[in-house]
Amino acid sequence: MSDVILKFWPKDEVKEIKTQRIIAELTEAKVLGESTEFWGKPAFKPGQAINDYFEPKLSSEWAKSYFPSIALTVADKDYGVVEGEEDFEYIDRLNVVSIKGGEAAFDKWDKMCEKLKSITGDNYEGGWELL
Repeated sequence: MSDVILKFWPKDEVKEIKTQRIIAELTEAKVLGESTEFWGKPAFKPGQAINDYFEPKLSSEWAKSYFPSIALTVADKDYGVVEGEEDFEYIDRLNVVSIKGGEAAFDKWDKMCEKLKSITGDNYEGGWELL
């Protein structure tokens, strides 16, 4: 199990919860697969098209073992970890999409951020954060 999570969140603070729209459209785009439970909480298995939204794209052999080991969540509200003056600080964010359970296999996720913007109208950013 990894000690980091790849998360996506709106760059600017938002007030409206848009998670149902995110879930519906990511499911239609085959980024999200069927519902599951991960770490004791509701989640989604990766969909068939998930490899299209990240770089580097995983080889078919690695994808076969990597994608079954992860789960995606879409949360109304989730924490973020930022570096403060003396230590790490936790902040709250809305409409957060997370990839849990994987290793830091991806270093570019522009396509995922673009997809989330097309769904919500909000500019998204992403990054690896500590658990």
